[in-house]
Formats: sequence, C-alpha cells, structure tokens
Amino acid sequence: MMLKDIKITMLGTSGAGKTSYLLGMYAVMQTGVQGFTISARDMDTDLDLTEKWEKLINVQGEDRWPTPNAGAMENYNFDFSYGFRPIMGFEWMDYRGLALSDRSGEQDVQQLSSYLADSDCLFLCVSGEHLGDQVTPTTVREIKSDRMNQFIQQVISRHKQPDPERPFPVVIAITKYDLCFHREKQAVIEDIKKLFQALFTPDSGWLVMICPVSLGKELCQDPEHGNIVPVNVHLPIVFSIYSQLRAYGLKLKNSRDRAYEEIDRLKQASPLIQWLKRWEFREKAERLQDLEAEITTVEANMNLLAQQLRQVSMFFSGSEVTADV
Repeated sequence: MMLKDIKITMLGTSGAGKTSYLLGMYAVMQTGVQGFTISARDMDTDLDLTEKWEKLINVQGEDRWPTPNAGAMENYNFDFSYGFRPIMGFEWMDYRGLALSDRSGEQDVQQLSSYLADSDCLFLCVSGEHLGDQVTPTTVREIKSDRMNQFIQQVISRHKQPDPERPFPVVIAITKYDLCFHREKQAVIEDIKKLFQALFTPDSGWLVMICPVSLGKELCQDPEHGNIVPVNVHLPIVFSIYSQLRAYGLKLKNSRDRAYEEIDRLKQASPLIQWLKRWEFREKAERLQDLEAEITTVEANMNLLAQQLRQVSMFFSGSEVTADV
C-alpha cells in the first residue's frame, strides 16, 4: 500500500527552531518508532541532514545550532515506511523565517503562499521561550501568531475549505518546550487556543494537535552545552500521516459500502440477469475482497500510530478528541 505523496508546511518565525526540529525529527525517525521510519529519497540529503545532526550532538558552544535560514527555500522529499515498506511520501519545505513578515510581493512570500495552497498538513511552530508566562499582545507580536492566522485565512482556508466531512490537519508544535516546562501543561494549551482561536471553533473542520517538543530538558539551563535528548519530535509527523490514513480509510469504507450495495442489487435481480452478469458479479466480489484487505491494513497502521498520539492533546472542530481507528 503506497498512498500519494503529500506536502507539509511549517510556519514559524526566524529562530523558532524549524530547522532544528527537522533535524531532530529525522534523526529519531531514521531509527524508527514501532517499526515506522522516515528516509530521505536522496542519499545526499540524508548525509547533509545527518551531518548537521551530528554537529548538534557533538559540538558545544553557540556554533552547535543551525543559523537562521537566510537563503532560498529548500525542499526535502521523504518516505514514511513501516517495516521498510513505504506507506506515503511527503515533501517538506524549509524557508527563510522572515518570509512570514515580508510584503506579499516578495518572491519568498509568493513561493510560500503557493506551497501552502498545495499543502495537505500545516505545522505552526511556536517557540516555548515566549510561553513562559501568560500570553499578552506582546506574545502575539513575538510569535507572529497574527501573521500565521493571516496566512491560514488567505491561503489554506480558501483553497482547502475544511469542514467536518473533510477536516484539515494542523499541528501546533511548541518548540523549545523546555523553556516553558515550568508552567502547567493545561495552562500552556489554553494560551495556544487563545492565539489561534479560529482553529478551535465549532463545526470548523480543523483537526488540531497541540504538541510540546524539545531537543532536551537540559537545554533550558544550558543551550550551548546541555545534552540533546529529543522529546516528542516524532509526534507531529506521526499525526500528519495518521490524518492522511484516516481520510484514505474513510474513502475506502465509502467504496466498500457502494460495492456491497451493488452486489446486493445483483443478488436481488432475476436468475436470468444474475446469469448474464455473473462475470460482473465475480469482479465486484473480488473488488470487495481487495477493499476489505486494504481497510484492514490501513486500520492496523492507524492503530499503531494512534497509540503514539494518545499522549498529546487533539481537537476536532473545537472539541477535544482522541485518536481513533
């Protein structure tokens, strides 16, 4: 089973940790979680990402951290697999964080808007350094949640138009969570909901996961020398794949229901019609078997992914939910 490739976009300001998150996520998922792994489709990309991760682990001092991306946008192509059998490919874009604040006529803003319009999942990167206390208007300016909301309004909602029947998945990743870990988790979640209120409105069709991520608890005290031990960095990508499998599974079940109806109609026809359409009946029965087998595979993969997602907060059209199968 190999689903069509998807596109993922992570919105966030310069210095919010988008590139560091990508490196940590890739390093963890190379080893894998419950048999699920991620691999770069280009071997040189794999080497580049691995070398940057090794620098993060082995180098101490301010030079260990990637410099904010000031160049052109860069796309990465990955395969998400189970037991090294590809399930779905995805494209990830790393871009200059300042593009979030540039004028609409700038080339990088136009490229970002175009990519967003084609995206199947959106990651909002919110740095924990701005969530150490209750949010204020200053927090909005620091995180640029107002600008992120503008991009969602102008690009995503116009092109994707989510609704309860066709939800759109959004991850709000709280990067550098070690910097706000001293606060109650629920208080941080409530602040996030205030910053992105439209994503939590009833009947809106947004499927949202709020996920704390960190490259290590020691980094809040000593970012230049603290040990790097990633926490939760795999969960956002697990959620994005789970969301696509969920949508695909519902599509398969609709096809299965239609197949049952067509077979029932043939069974209720006269003996002569049944004899004349016996080959059609056989084809539909075989198609039904294939659908049932594919649904079983999808649900098995969803179940494994859902187990990982039970430790985070998920919301559908404003109501808190759990990952189901």
